[in-house]
Amino acid sequence: MPVRAFVTGLIQMRKLHLRWLLAALSQAALSVSAVYAQSTPGATTMLSEIVVTATRMPQDPTLLPQGVVVISSEEIQAAGMTTANEAIRWLGGVVSRIDATGGRDQTLDLRGFGETAGSNLVILVDGVRQNEGDMTGTALGWVPVSSIERIEIVRGSSSVLYGEGATAGAINIITQKGLAEPGRSVSFGLGNLGTREGQISLNTVSGPWRLQLNGSARNTDNHRENYAGQERSALGRATWVDGNSLISVQLGLANLGGRLPGGLTLAQFNQNPRQTNTPKDNGTTESSSFLISGETDVGPWRLVTDLHHRVRQLNFEYPDQPSLAVVNNSADRLGARVWREFKQDPAVHKLLIGVDHERWEQQNTGYVYGTTTDAQITQESSALYARHEVFFPSLSTKFFAGARRTLADRVSKGDPPGVFADSNNSWDLGGATGFGKYSELFGKIGSSFRLPNANEYSCYVAYCPSGATKLFAQVSNDAEFGWRHKTAQSQWTARLYKSNLTREIGYDPSSYSNVNFDPTRREGIELDAASKLTRQVDAGLQLAFRTATFRSGTYAGKTIPLVPGRSVMGRLTYRQSGTQQWLLTSQWVSAQRIGDDFDNSSSSKIPAYATVNLRYSQKFNDWTFALAAQNLLDKTYYNYRTYVNSTYQSIYPESGRTYLLTAQRSF
Repeated sequence: MPVRAFVTGLIQMRKLHLRWLLAALSQAALSVSAVYAQSTPGATTMLSEIVVTATRMPQDPTLLPQGVVVISSEEIQAAGMTTANEAIRWLGGVVSRIDATGGRDQTLDLRGFGETAGSNLVILVDGVRQNEGDMTGTALGWVPVSSIERIEIVRGSSSVLYGEGATAGAINIITQKGLAEPGRSVSFGLGNLGTREGQISLNTVSGPWRLQLNGSARNTDNHRENYAGQERSALGRATWVDGNSLISVQLGLANLGGRLPGGLTLAQFNQNPRQTNTPKDNGTTESSSFLISGETDVGPWRLVTDLHHRVRQLNFEYPDQPSLAVVNNSADRLGARVWREFKQDPAVHKLLIGVDHERWEQQNTGYVYGTTTDAQITQESSALYARHEVFFPSLSTKFFAGARRTLADRVSKGDPPGVFADSNNSWDLGGATGFGKYSELFGKIGSSFRLPNANEYSCYVAYCPSGATKLFAQVSNDAEFGWRHKTAQSQWTARLYKSNLTREIGYDPSSYSNVNFDPTRREGIELDAASKLTRQVDAGLQLAFRTATFRSGTYAGKTIPLVPGRSVMGRLTYRQSGTQQWLLTSQWVSAQRIGDDFDNSSSSKIPAYATVNLRYSQKFNDWTFALAAQNLLDKTYYNYRTYVNSTYQSIYPESGRTYLLTAQRSF
């Protein structure tokens, strides 16, 4: 279908919602302008300085009223990260769980949500939400690492800005939007386990246009029998720039195909972790996304809009059961927001107002053991939000407050039907103040929420939740306080957090479905530190101490499964010369309760594990050669086990030692 016809059709579909959203946004902006009509508008921000961040407007990192870890493109390239997910884990210090489909998009767990970690974290690309409306995870394989400008990891409640499912935080992957310097690069890689990969990228300029093309391909046999997989992705973007105005059109394509080895029993894992019980199972995932976004000045306001359409198809075959699943997802998202900065002595104000609308649809069909499933699911939500920030330069102090109103409707037609409708008011407030020249104290409090998703109020491949129409919205009261210290040679941040959840939506293995838990709590301490030890040596360290417990009810005081209480991630960079570099990264994760051990009665746990990676790179003119070893000590381990019963096939082993030799040329 021609692009113009596609866009026209999409706009027509959302005509009424667009009219409501823009009307609400315009009215809010005009109302606030009237209130502050006597204020002096701040200077117009130049385009080169505007970045849509995880706070949804430009944000000075000084006195940031929350804990944020920023991973730069330089760090990603120097570390040889091959995917955004990998960079988030190894450079952002985020604990993860294996991708059982054979891909590299591991489940990220910011603050100990275990089985439902992916449903309590919002992942964005350039401020556009990427989460699916079910529990199949967020795919980032279509985002080339060469296109990433930086990644921002915001730990803690972000529901005011991003709506439901942001109790643990938000991760925003910010790309160059085609605005990088013109250039080309090509890279090839060969490794053990039959791994072959290649990437190509091109950035060019033609008048007011900036063009970006990226493509990648990867094949691997992986570390188990019946685990071979292949990945293909492509990203094209055209950006038009005129002064402070920008319009960008983007198309992303991705294809993932692979074999599915399934789980192992404990005896099988100890005997041979490479084996499989499902030699015929396989699956494919195909996705495409289309995005139109724009930025411009409207008087003293900065306006940003984005219209996003994504489709995804999953096909899974399990011949031995036998069973089959075919799932088609379609997501349309529309966002618009305005902000302005103005001065009213003795303070500088920054105001953000925005609207979000989302419609997510799914058609899933399949059968298992002769039982068929056929369901059509529609999930729709609309939201209006605002955030006001006040900065007092003379006091080196900043405060903010925000609120969001969300309306949601979810309907499933099929086996069986399910209906869910809810409204939610979220809020947060906080601040930061400077101490001396190098230190800052910050904190915030607020509320967050999560709604049942498509797999929680409807059937999924013949597995029907026991309370298909009875689940309630999950709500949380959140608090976080921290201390930040930064000098020219080092920086560190320490955070203390607590979230008290009511009606948490979590997995109940006995019913093969998600239910509302009795009241729960997440709390912990996090430390991020980085230091330049010498002119040639840099070091980084990330520590986390976390607890996830039931506050009352049947399991009062018990630990929630699949949550490691402690984790440590470290990295050491040694620049041997101007052309040679060594990078050592390591991770240690403590033991955790097995998936169904809610009463904490089992003496068996998922064991603690430690892994070490080493990478050496050497530049020769336009070429960079690198040799990387993952799990250098060849540790045999797993981080996902769903059942205490050792005869169940519920262990999913991680990979042993792998090597990858790459050659990249930039020109």
